Amino acid sequence: MGEWRAALLVITFLALGGTAGAKPGAPATAATHWEIAGTLTEACTCAVPCTCNFGEGPSPHHYCWTVFSLRIDKGRYGDLKLDSLHLAVGHAQKMWVAYIDDRASPAQSAALRVIATRVLKDTPFRGQFETAHITQEIGDRSARVQIGKYGGFETNYIIGLDRKTPVVVENNTTFNIPRSTKTKTSSFRYQDAHGNDIDTAATNGNQGKFDWTDRTPAYLK
Repeated sequence: MGEWRAALLVITFLALGGTAGAKPGAPATAATHWEIAGTLTEACTCAVPCTCNFGEGPSPHHYCWTVFSLRIDKGRYGDLKLDSLHLAVGHAQKMWVAYIDDRASPAQSAALRVIATRVLKDTPFRGQFETAHITQEIGDRSARVQIGKYGGFETNYIIGLDRKTPVVVENNTTFNIPRSTKTKTSSFRYQDAHGNDIDTAATNGNQGKFDWTDRTPAYLK
């Protein structure tokens, strides 16, 4: 089956009310297995450390707006490989928006939409997708995320008392990543056509390895 036909089947299936993650043409109970593993890089509008990561409400504001990118080092949707692709998410005043890597083929793009819907199942996401060129640079002491024309952030790892090793938090309450390197943004600007607008700096960030499948109980909240 050609990639464009596989993509069309996935999109048509979802449009007709199929369960996210289900195999095109099969009953809604027959889910297509998927796996993605890589690195999550995130920034939010809370002060460091974001109290949301410790089971509390946002601080110092009443809101916590965030942008994050998933670098998929190894992934697949059924037999379709997703290696080296990205998924990104931004949300602020108005809504949650999921960004699909513009390097993805039509079939990969359709698969990433299914995966994004599943990953965001515990958020107010309502299926708003955009396509963008996503850059996620990970260095020894800093990281950068850029989502096409919409913006992104630059962030520095918070170094501990030994002045060499980043501060790491295990089992945080927001992202399902075993170990989260704490970071602080040097710039954070994001704006989209839906009314979301962030322009700040010196705010919280997280970075860590994820290993998720369609059977993972929780991804983020």
